Order: sequence, then structure tokens, then C-alpha cells
Amino acid sequence: MGTTFWDYICRVAARITDRAFEGIEGLEDWKAQRERRLREFFAMTGLDPLPERCDLKVQVVGEFRGEGYRVEKVAYQILPDVWGAAHIYRPDPMPQGKLPAVLYVCGHRPIGTHGYQPHGIMWARRGYICLSFDTIEQGDNPGDHHGLYYGRRFDWISLGYSPVGGELWNSIRALDLLLSLPEVDPERVGATGISGGGAHSLFLAVADERVKAVASVAGTDSIKTLVGHRHAWGHCDCMMLFNIFQRDTSELFALIAPRPLLLCFAIHDSLYTPEGWRGMFERIRRIYELYGEADKCKLFEYPGPHSYQPEAIETINRWFDEHVAKEERPMIGLGGEEQEERVTSVFNGAPPEPDRLDLLPELITKRGRVKLPNSMEEWEETKRELRRKLLETPLSWIERSEEKLAMEMIGDYMAGERRHLVYRGEIDGVEVWLEVMAPKEPTGKLILAILNPGESVREVMGRVGSVSGGHAYAVFEPRGAGLSAPDASNATDFRHLVRSGLWVGLTWTTVAIHDALKAIDFLRKEFEGERIYLYGRGDAGVACVYAAAIDEEVGGVVADSIPTTHLDGGHIIGVLRILDIPQALGMIAPRPLGLVNFGPYRSLWTERLYNRLGIPERLHIGSLRGAMAAVLREGA
Repeated sequence: MGTTFWDYICRVAARITDRAFEGIEGLEDWKAQRERRLREFFAMTGLDPLPERCDLKVQVVGEFRGEGYRVEKVAYQILPDVWGAAHIYRPDPMPQGKLPAVLYVCGHRPIGTHGYQPHGIMWARRGYICLSFDTIEQGDNPGDHHGLYYGRRFDWISLGYSPVGGELWNSIRALDLLLSLPEVDPERVGATGISGGGAHSLFLAVADERVKAVASVAGTDSIKTLVGHRHAWGHCDCMMLFNIFQRDTSELFALIAPRPLLLCFAIHDSLYTPEGWRGMFERIRRIYELYGEADKCKLFEYPGPHSYQPEAIETINRWFDEHVAKEERPMIGLGGEEQEERVTSVFNGAPPEPDRLDLLPELITKRGRVKLPNSMEEWEETKRELRRKLLETPLSWIERSEEKLAMEMIGDYMAGERRHLVYRGEIDGVEVWLEVMAPKEPTGKLILAILNPGESVREVMGRVGSVSGGHAYAVFEPRGAGLSAPDASNATDFRHLVRSGLWVGLTWTTVAIHDALKAIDFLRKEFEGERIYLYGRGDAGVACVYAAAIDEEVGGVVADSIPTTHLDGGHIIGVLRILDIPQALGMIAPRPLGLVNFGPYRSLWTERLYNRLGIPERLHIGSLRGAMAAVLREGA
């Protein structure tokens, strides 16, 4: 015990990797699970459902050429009024017939199509069509896949928008463009790239079987080492899907099998760990072995830092000659940049107008809608469906969790006429703490306060005790609060801890909901006959709301200073695809609900609900004292 929330995240990451492919003993086991795992993948990228494809509206805005190649500079739509930029490299002169093709997925140079031009030139000189395309934030593209990295867009968490999904959709549309070219043979298409491009060549191959072979360079690592070796500090958000189903990277990329897969890593790459990628490769290869296609999954290691080396280029070329072109091509090495930026630029500093690429998170995120009911019966049915959806995806970990609460009483004191009980416990090795103040005679009601990060148990004991009205009250310190809490004032490490949590599918609010439910169960056994009411401030208040939405035996809730929308806090991965905080508050009804320092918000959704249900008196908005008194009174 005594470990931190960071220790816990690392432990979960190790467990995810160590348990990868549990229950997969043979090919039939894998095939039986493959479709479900593929659906999970799309959900974790935020592309469930996939956006509707629009007309590409391809615009050739210029061209340039050099010895053995000719290049078109192309703008195209990935969504209506959302533009991408690409280079299409062709051999010059063009051979007869349809040609093999390479989708070159750019890594993290400032201008991808310019910086990675040597690859397009090489592939064209080798007789391939090559399309390279900018990421959503490269060149003149106004998108962003560093919103979490720099702490600008924590709202992406609750939106369920992972930049993995934004870039994956960008890749899918680039592949659409490549395959629209009449000279491309659709049965001979490969994807490759380095760093972010290495990761997204893998993500694309998982998502789209039109990719017939993959060569990923410095693409990713196991979840265990990505988290445990603090690689989040070096990776942008486009590498990090929101891992709510807690899958190791090997389990995701095994979905490419049995299509040819080459993984290349430089052994001195500081962004990854040999132990991690080697283990990932071995686990993926096992699935290829089940298909009888072990020779189609290869690992190539070479000396050097996070970069290409000549031997890696040669290995990739031979891999695509064998598995894409199906024939040997001239072995041409990688050259240097041959064209200036003013020549290669697609938009010349001014992308098309309008270009809504900066709104991509909102455009590809389908927000949930909850209809106000006209009767209590209708609302009860709606609540059942909302609870099912929450436990199916955003809060699915709570259903799957095998983590248990163990408690030990370490203090039994008297505080005047009250009994003061102190418990020390642990959940999965992290210390939790519970203190209870109980009157001499039970009243049938017990207020359970959940500690928010930044609060202390004694502080909240005083606050709740002053409004308890003679009832029993308790304060519970879940994991990630109190002494196990991360230091939010250390902004850099804190946001990377949050991001690492997303790699294991967890936010603090989700863990707090889980732990609150465990504390509720414990107190019910310890104080049989006492109905439990919940109180929390800030994100802990949000956790109380969802704990009560799941556990309908909770008598009522007082939520203090909680955000009015998940865009602003109480983050739960993808919850806004189902509902927002006003609707979650509504799930308390017909039980009493108290709101302290709540609002303003425009729709007054929760108030309208309680009015429609004919129970306006069960919703109290005001001071803590008034809210607590009203909830305890109406919960009689």
C-alpha cells in the first residue's frame, strides 16, 4: 500500500500487456473474437460510427517533376469543406498498365509532403505510384493533434475524440484518393511511414483491408512499456487511442493478419523500448502462426536513433516488391530533398476557404441526445437504456474490473456523543481511507462524501459534519485523491499522467466512480439498515452522480461545484456520445438531488425533467446546507 495513482496506471498497463490474447488457444478462438475486437478498435479511435464519405472534389493545384518522376499537388476533401493536401508521385515516363502503389503516411516533420519527398521520389523511380499526404496539422492544415499533449483540449476525452481517429480518417480518405487513380492496381497497395506515420500505417491497415501490406518504421510499442517507461512524454496525441477495452497494441495490430506486416525499429530509438517492441512482435506473430503465415510477419532491427537507415530502406523496398508489386524492382536508395518548399507547397500558405479542419473533433464526434420524457414510466425506460450504454462503453471497465476493496478498522474512538471510526484499506495496491462519524442511535441515513483531488479528509469531514443534521456521515478517499493524488501544479507531468491513463482506458473520474461503488457496498455491510446518500465537490461530485446512476439504492445526491458539461471537467472517455452532465443528473430522479454552485447553463434540462415528472420539490439548487437538508428530507 501507499503507492501513487501513477504506480497504479503503470500496474494496469503491465497487466494489459501480460494478459494479451488470454483465451486465444487456436485460430477458431481468434476468428470468433476478431469482429468484436475490430469494433472495439473503431470505438477506441472515436470512429464508431465512421463518418459518411463525401465527394473528394479533387483539385490539382500544380505539378513539378524531376529525373524519373512527375508529381501532382492535390487538394481534396476528407469531409465537406474539410481539406487535405497530398502529392501524387508517378514514374516518368509512365509504364503501360496498372501499377503497384504506396501510400506514404507522413511522420512529424513540420511539412510532411515537403519533408518526406525523397520517399515519393524513390518509389516513383522504382515504378510505383506513391501518394504522400500531410497530417491534419502539417503545412497549412489548421487541425490539431497535440490538444491533450499541451493541455489545450481535455474536452476531447469526454467527446471521445482521439486524434488517432482524426488522423485515421485522414488516412482513409488519402487511400480513397490513391485508389481513385485509374493507373493504380487496387490489389497491389501498401502503406508505410515512420514515427507517427509508422503508427498510422498500422492503424490504417487494421481499419481498412484495401491495404494489402504494411511496413511500419518506429511505429509503436507495447502498452506496458509505452506507459511504464514514460514514453507519453515524447509522443503526441495521434499515437494514443483511448483504450477503454484495455487492449495491448499487439492485440490491435494482430487484426492485420494474415496480410504481410513488417515492423522496423532502430535499436537506439529513445521513444521506444526493445523489450516492448520485441514482445509486441512475438505476440502478433503468434496470430500469424495460427493462420499458417508466420513468414508474413517480420521484425527488422537496425542500429541508430529514431530515423531511417539505408538497410531499413532496402528491407522495406524488398518487402513491398515481394508482397505488393509481386516482382523485383530496381533497388534505388533514398536520396535527399530535390525541390524547394515554394515548389512543393500545395496551399502556398492559404488553404481553401472555407476549411473546417480545425473543427474536426466536433465534426466526427456524434454527440448523444436524451429526449425529455412525458411520464415516469417513460423516464425509467430511458434510464435503463442509458445505464446499459454507459456500462457497455464509457464505463465498461467498471463492469469488467476484478479489483476488490479490502478494509481494516484501525481506530474506534468517541467524539462527544458520536463514534469515530477510522478504516485503512487498499484497492489493487493503492491505499484508500475512510472515516465515519456515527451518532449513538442510528437514524437510517448515512452521508458518504467522496474526496476530490486537492481536498483533505479532515477538511471535508468538517464541511459535511456541519450540515449532517445529526445523521451519520463518512468521508472516503479514493485512489488518486488525498495522499495518492498526482500533483496537478506540476502541469507537464500531470497532463502526461492523464494521457498515460488514456492508454489504459482510465480517467480519474472513472476510477473514482468504481471506488465509490466499492465504498458504498462496504458501508452497507458495516452499517446495515442505513440508506446511503452521496456528496462530492468538483469531479468527485460528478463521480457521485454516476455512482448513484448505476446504484439506484443510493438515496440521493448532493453535487457541489460540479461542471455543467463534461467539456469542462469530470472527464469520462466518450461519455458525451451518450449524455452530458444535466442528463446524468436526471438519472438520479425520482430520488432527491441537491445542486450547489451549479450553472448557469442554457437548457435547464435537469429542472425541466423534475418538473415534467411532477417532482420539482425533489430538486434543490442553492447552498450546501439547504441542499443537504432538502435531499435528506425528501429521501425520507
